[in-house]
Amino acid sequence: MPDLKSEDFQKKVSHLIIRNQNVVDILTKCQSACSKICRSSIKTATGCGCLEINATKKLASVSSDEMTGISGTLCPECREIIENEIGEMLFYIAGLCNAFGLSMRDIMKKEIKNIEVLGKYSLR
Repeated sequence: MPDLKSEDFQKKVSHLIIRNQNVVDILTKCQSACSKICRSSIKTATGCGCLEINATKKLASVSSDEMTGISGTLCPECREIIENEIGEMLFYIAGLCNAFGLSMRDIMKKEIKNIEVLGKYSLR
């Protein structure tokens, strides 16, 4: 598959998002997809055990590896599940952009500019 552009993705979503074209439906689907990502991420530790999630307070002096709070590597099954859940979220984000007449590409460019200007002080 050639490089997929966000515009191509948005166009494909606009043709496929038949049942959930109303912005309220799309927003609830985004919320549901986000919940699925959270649940799948937690299940990597509590169900499968391929990851360990450490939820302690992080100090500025810790390494970047320790900042994520994750140790271990996703097993192929958990990786596939999380990729699918994030894909679903991207689908509904593209649908939301379409509903509002926004460009994912423009939003990403704007966000990159903000990150570059603010650096680590963008604090999200």
